[in-house]
Amino acid sequence: MTWTRIALFVFFQALYALTSSGNIFRVPDEFEVYFQAEHLIDAGDLSVPQAAAMNRPIIVKGRMVGQESFFFGRVGLDGKPYAPYGPAVALLAVPHHLAGRGLAAMIGIPRAARGEGSAWAFFVGGITMLASATAAALAVVGFHCASIALGTSARTALLLAMLLGGATVLWPYGTSLFSEAFVAAALIWAAAFLIEARAAIRPMPRVAMAAALIVVAGLTNVSSLVFAPAFVAAILAERSVAAGRRWQIAAIVAGAILLAAALQLGWNAYRFGSLFEFGYDWTRRIRVLPPRVFAIDEMPRGIAVLLLAPGKSLFVWAPMLVLSLLNAGATWRRDRALALGLLVAAASGLLVFGAHVSPEGGFAHGPRHLVPIIPLLALAAAGPASRAHAKPLLYACAIVGVLMALPATAVSYLEDQAFRFNRAGNPVPGYYEVIDPAPGRSRIRYRFAHIPFLTATGTEGWFSSPLIGQGPDYFFIHLQQGREDLRDGQAIPEALQWIWAVVWFVTGLTAAAVVLHLYNALPRNP
Repeated sequence: MTWTRIALFVFFQALYALTSSGNIFRVPDEFEVYFQAEHLIDAGDLSVPQAAAMNRPIIVKGRMVGQESFFFGRVGLDGKPYAPYGPAVALLAVPHHLAGRGLAAMIGIPRAARGEGSAWAFFVGGITMLASATAAALAVVGFHCASIALGTSARTALLLAMLLGGATVLWPYGTSLFSEAFVAAALIWAAAFLIEARAAIRPMPRVAMAAALIVVAGLTNVSSLVFAPAFVAAILAERSVAAGRRWQIAAIVAGAILLAAALQLGWNAYRFGSLFEFGYDWTRRIRVLPPRVFAIDEMPRGIAVLLLAPGKSLFVWAPMLVLSLLNAGATWRRDRALALGLLVAAASGLLVFGAHVSPEGGFAHGPRHLVPIIPLLALAAAGPASRAHAKPLLYACAIVGVLMALPATAVSYLEDQAFRFNRAGNPVPGYYEVIDPAPGRSRIRYRFAHIPFLTATGTEGWFSSPLIGQGPDYFFIHLQQGREDLRDGQAIPEALQWIWAVVWFVTGLTAAAVVLHLYNALPRNP
């Protein structure tokens, strides 16, 4: 199994790196995380003065009428600007960021003074983004480990892992710098450790690892704690473990949840002087403040967006969850604790984020808020009674999943979903529609009829666009665009784009061959 997991990791690391956007300068959720990591190394803190110094033009009826700051966050008690994100995501990106700095020095891309050049930040940012590729690949391996621990046959577990990594929305999240891939990896590995702990003679080391990962998830994205009570529910429902031990393990996991929440609240107080000030600036989306971040009366529409909207449906972006639904009855009969935990995770995610001011997750591909629990929900398709090896259904899920995931890597969510205006300066319905909102709610709302990819790919010249952030959204293409578009772009070696593509393609192809060999060597499913 060790070699299978190594090959799985290498294959998906290579696939996600090959198809990585590398373009961190899209929305604050990506570039402010990069700036956090950059400033942590440069100055030793997680403030983002780089974002506060960035400006973008305000265009009205085709004419620039001013500029506005790119900065999304708040100024802290110390007078420094802070992004509204947990502290862990930048820390998790630091190893890749340091690797980016090292590679830039090795190939001779100099770091110019800010405002004088940008090739260095562009290249180092692209390498930093590979942290998400590593996290998503680890999520696939964690899912494989959890599937085997549930008694899934080796062949079926490998098939399901390949389906998760290559035919769900986890793939495009492995090619961006959002926090969801990190949280998904932390949660599925926590589940794997807890499942293994049920049969372990000494379970506490695994329980401790699971608890630590839940803390990491909470400090990476505090909203992930919405899913964490599912672990406690599953532990308490596990009848194969003595009652006293169940309560002990549940107390450890509950303590981890409380610790993550306390650390996040302390981080809020340190930055802004208030436990419940997370740093989100809602003034651009909400006219009548204070914001109503959650509203029960809007929950039905939000849940419909997450389950039924063609551009956001959980089942469209993770079709393997159809296998989970079909296998749900067998899972409930065989493993009541697992089934209850998954039910709590799914229900909490739908209820909480269905009522969120932005149920669609803002500018992003697929149901962003639910991405962290897709590997968990996919566990319902595993187990000794799994029917995932039924080829027609497996092929159908794979085809639909790839048809969604692969275009999502090629089409930048921002280019496809950006606001558009007609010649009169009025907004054109696209990803969002403008509404007359209730007090405290956003004046823009996700348009239920939005179809992904069509807007961008239907734009004239999209396939041959020479500008960064336009056209196919791959780093090896952006490298050449950067040479032509950036002020100091000639510092990027001309051959680098091909070296990047060839290295990751060959690595992925070799790992795929190893995975196929290992799969053929496994005993066939009964």
